[in-house]
Amino acid sequence: MLDPVLLYLDPGTGATLVQLALAGTAGIAGLTKLRMNKLRRKTRTQTEPSEEILNAEEMAEEASSSE
Repeated sequence: MLDPVLLYLDPGTGATLVQLALAGTAGIAGLTKLRMNKLRRKTRTQTEPSEEILNAEEMAEEASSSE
């Protein structure tokens, strides 16, 4: 038979294990999001203007119309 002392888990151990599981899940989700964004940037076609270009064009139009 197993010694009962070896099977004892402190009450804080359960909370630590739950915290570890949640942090691991959040870490995997964040890493997946970063990798997917990197993949999307690589596979984006050059015919689609990026948001930065569109914003720059709008700002240039506003600046020229205000003069």
